[in-house]
Amino acid sequence: MPILPVALPPPRRAALDMGRHPEYSPAFTPSWKYKMNDKAAKSAYWDDWQREALAAGVAAPLATLGMEVLRAHRKNRWPKEFLGREDDGPHMLTMCLEEPAETELFFIENLYPYDAALIESTRVRLGLA
Repeated sequence: MPILPVALPPPRRAALDMGRHPEYSPAFTPSWKYKMNDKAAKSAYWDDWQREALAAGVAAPLATLGMEVLRAHRKNRWPKEFLGREDDGPHMLTMCLEEPAETELFFIENLYPYDAALIESTRVRLGLA
């Protein structure tokens, strides 16, 4: 016995796609999307910090590590007690300028706390062993 095609009811989204319902219409963009986009644009303070660090004379690899600490703190929502908040930027810049080797090791320890081989090799490379 052949299978006959079954007529399906019209899709329910048809009325929504015509813009009759502002919450679900494709033409409607909720205000929270704009807020999220603004927040994402403002969250690049780690890039600003890296530019400032390079301009102040911090070595490029150390400035990149500092930027990674700031970004990881923001992205991972580390507690306030951890170094890497936006307010810590000036302090981190001072650390980089005054004690670059110790600061590099500190940044590595914060970014890769479970990579004992990397921490030890960095310690030896910087002469802090």
